[in-house]
Amino acid sequence: MEMKKMLAGWNRICPGCNIARKYPDSFIGKKVRRHWEKGCISHKAYVEVYGSEAPSTEKTADSSGHPEEKT
Repeated sequence: MEMKKMLAGWNRICPGCNIARKYPDSFIGKKVRRHWEKGCISHKAYVEVYGSEAPSTEKTADSSGHPEEKT
């Protein structure tokens, strides 16, 4: 499980992966998504650890009542 968390952590900060999640129809996004489809172990770990391909943009309220971005 530690290895999955490490790979998922890398995928979370990987510039190409972030572009592919945020801008899937861009040139880089398409290239990276094609790489994921071929079998990227970091992306598979990201999906298993975080539960989805795209980062959440939902906002939640913390204990002080101020909205904060959910990560």
